Amino acid sequence: SFSAVSFRTQLFGPYPSLLEKIEQETWRETGISFVTSVTRLMERLLDYRECMKGDEMENKKIGGSSNLMNFYKSEMNKEEMYIRYIHKLCDLHLQAEDYTESAFTLLLYWELLHWEDRPLREFLHYPTQSEWQRKEGLSRKVLHYFNKGKCWEYGISLCRELAFQYETLYDYQSLSWIRKMEAAYYDNIIEQQRIEPEFFRMGFYGRKFPFFLRNKEFVCRGYDYERLEDFQQRMLGEFPQAIAMQHPNQPDDALLQSDAQYLQIYAVTPVSDITDVPQLERVPERIKSFYRINNVTRFHYDRPFHKGPKDRENEFRSLWIERTTLILSRPLPGISRWAEVERRELVEVSPLENAIYVVENKTQELRTLISQYQHRQHHGNINPLSMLLNGVIDAAVNGGIARYQEAFFDKEYINSQPEDTERIAQLNDLMQEQVHILGVGLAVHEKLVHPEMRPLHKKLIDQFHMMRAGLHQVSGSTCCSVCVCVCACQCKYSEQSLYVAQQGLPAGYTGVNSPRGILTTHSHMSPESVRLIHRHRSVSHRFHLRKRCYSNLNVTTF
Repeated sequence: SFSAVSFRTQLFGPYPSLLEKIEQETWRETGISFVTSVTRLMERLLDYRECMKGDEMENKKIGGSSNLMNFYKSEMNKEEMYIRYIHKLCDLHLQAEDYTESAFTLLLYWELLHWEDRPLREFLHYPTQSEWQRKEGLSRKVLHYFNKGKCWEYGISLCRELAFQYETLYDYQSLSWIRKMEAAYYDNIIEQQRIEPEFFRMGFYGRKFPFFLRNKEFVCRGYDYERLEDFQQRMLGEFPQAIAMQHPNQPDDALLQSDAQYLQIYAVTPVSDITDVPQLERVPERIKSFYRINNVTRFHYDRPFHKGPKDRENEFRSLWIERTTLILSRPLPGISRWAEVERRELVEVSPLENAIYVVENKTQELRTLISQYQHRQHHGNINPLSMLLNGVIDAAVNGGIARYQEAFFDKEYINSQPEDTERIAQLNDLMQEQVHILGVGLAVHEKLVHPEMRPLHKKLIDQFHMMRAGLHQVSGSTCCSVCVCVCACQCKYSEQSLYVAQQGLPAGYTGVNSPRGILTTHSHMSPESVRLIHRHRSVSHRFHLRKRCYSNLNVTTF
């Protein structure tokens, strides 16, 4: 690629004295700024020309176009060229059937326009028309693309914007049309199936990559059903000269400056802010799931390690997590499936905190999938539910939760780590919640399972009873160790009676729909009578509520 020095040498080569004079005169800074801008433009134009060759993949073309488009806006301030490349980028997205990205790209032009009657000249494929008309036409096109991309939530705000304009003009026919479209979008959110994509972090290292990729890292939103192995193969197909790095470590300077291409790919997890909004706790799972994976700028990945000597009896006690959080320059989805990583943060997660995270996330995965089956989204294919239930229950019986119990519910650990008392109670609550969700999942599975799969279902039921019995036994001792001490450290109240006391319900209440009801009843469960229960209080709130309840019952807490 061009450098500022080489470009200036080519420009002023025969006249070195002229170059020296410019550098010494008052316009020196302006001249250098101009040459630098032209150099940066040439770098991007050369990359764009290389990427737009006929045999190149769509992702390279999209990346080159996006890079040049942003340059015209941020550094050259050339609005007309910026708009041209907006439409070039939109066309590339449409060719790749990336309709959501097409919508976000066209919104860049939409944001430049105003709801005014100012006349606009013919431009690109737009006829001579008023600014209001052009913005309205763009609005309808963006709505069409959001609909095809199944991102109806983004379209709803645009529907409201158009409705306001139509109402202002008393255009009731158009107002009726846009309100019906908004209603249809809400229906689609409730009824239509949407696949949650996976996200992948990519690092492009070495001087052989195009300028807009070189020694940078990105997070990419994968296609529906695309897994890590599929994504890796796709990227290596687009960059056939690249060498796949087999570790997640950061590259050294020698690798960054090498005349080669090194490609580093691994999966990352989106970090949504939705958990910080209390009023969303009662929102149905299928609605919340959209906000967990959209409009996200933070992603993380974990590296396990043992701090100090490895615990030989139970490695979970010494297993720490190094969590790296990637912060993007813009949210996903957006004008591209890729977004550049702007900065990274690194924290260490303790073994107990990691156990809480693992159990909570697995419960969330269960809740999401069970909700989909309750809404008949999988068209009779029960295999995903069978596999997930089998994986969680089998792991809980043969390890998993049982190992967490051994590691953190032990009296010796509790006494040696008094500052972890609340977290231990939190982990206990999460385990109980996971058992409840598993019970709901088994009820759904019982209704949908095929006759030939009945033996598997019976095995799951038997293992579930073993898991529940083991959890009750350990939870009882934990309750004594962590929460209460009555004479010889025996609990006076069970989980069920505690729930009854908290809710002010009559003694002996055993409703299946209580948060712990599924643990205290052995009657037949059906999907109609059992529904997923969202936590209406945070775990820490329940912990403090439990302490207050025991205090009211004249039970000593410590």
